[in-house]
Amino acid sequence: MTLKPFGEHDVTQCAVRIVNTGDGLSESLDTAPVELDHGETVYVVLRGAITKVTYEQVKDTEELRRVHTIRANFGTIVDQRVAREVLDTTRRQIEEAHGVERIPGLDDG
Repeated sequence: MTLKPFGEHDVTQCAVRIVNTGDGLSESLDTAPVELDHGETVYVVLRGAITKVTYEQVKDTEELRRVHTIRANFGTIVDQRVAREVLDTTRRQIEEAHGVERIPGLDDG
């Protein structure tokens, strides 16, 4: 995906800043009743609204990173298989955008 320039600067990266996620600085999001064990890995899906878009300079370049601030308003824990499929697909898309080419059958991880 090609990003639109901002002013006279190329925008080459994206990031997401998520606020209101129970980070100790704001209220926790309600969840369905569940008991989680210390050290357990969980996969979480969040819903939120974009509340701000900013541009930050990419270190040591004239390029910019577009940063979306999201105010989370709902979240839930999802099944690992579902989450892993989405996360793996997204990771591959990010790598491809950065020029990483995988060898099918060898670099599938």
